[in-house]
Amino acid sequence: MTTTPAPVGLAAEPLGGARRQSGARAVYDLLRTRIIDGTLVPGERLTEPVLSARLGVSRTPVREAVRMLQAEALVVELPTGGVRVAPLDLADARRVYEVRARLEGLLARDACQRARPGDVARLERLVSLMDAVRDHEDEVLRVGAQFHGEIEALADNRWCSALLRQIRGHVDRYRTLAARGRVGTTDHVDEHRAVAAAFAAGDPAAAEAAMIAHIDRSAALAEHALRATNDTTTGPATDHPATTDES
Repeated sequence: MTTTPAPVGLAAEPLGGARRQSGARAVYDLLRTRIIDGTLVPGERLTEPVLSARLGVSRTPVREAVRMLQAEALVVELPTGGVRVAPLDLADARRVYEVRARLEGLLARDACQRARPGDVARLERLVSLMDAVRDHEDEVLRVGAQFHGEIEALADNRWCSALLRQIRGHVDRYRTLAARGRVGTTDHVDEHRAVAAAFAAGDPAAAEAAMIAHIDRSAALAEHALRATNDTTTGPATDHPATTDES
């Protein structure tokens, strides 16, 4: 009897109690995380039999989870009916970052107008924490996301927040690439400190400009990482032997 191997980078991960709550949601959350952190690589084929076997769930929640990922454009359908992890490319990165810069710039402006001393102090503490963990990619990402989350919550702009949620998965994929270019440097810290300083000065225009400059720098680093990846990759994406079965 043969067993179905796991997709490359996706070990068996039983979903345990989460499966009893919402199988599709648990599978979706797991796959989305693996796509964003790069464990499931761009272009990798995903199939229902493989995923259901490795995750210990039926094919129904897997099918629903894949549909949710398709709605976010994190996976793309193949002519044969299967799906692949959505590719990363320069044109897409530029579009994502252009949208993100405008939305988060506006959030920074709105948040600065509403900020109180306690809000400024929280942002400054996060910058100090980011400085302390700057050699650790995962922690830089975590603290950076918290910094941006504080600003979004303070801005209380539901339209910007709704639009950001629509592209959040794509933002996070490229953010992971950009963060790798900052490890061990103070660039990330300095850019966030500039935003916090604008808040401390009560200058909404400066806060917006500093946020846009920060995101533009992240865009440049993500593009550099993509070019480096493309330079070391030859030929079109090929199927991984473990994932050639079609559902």
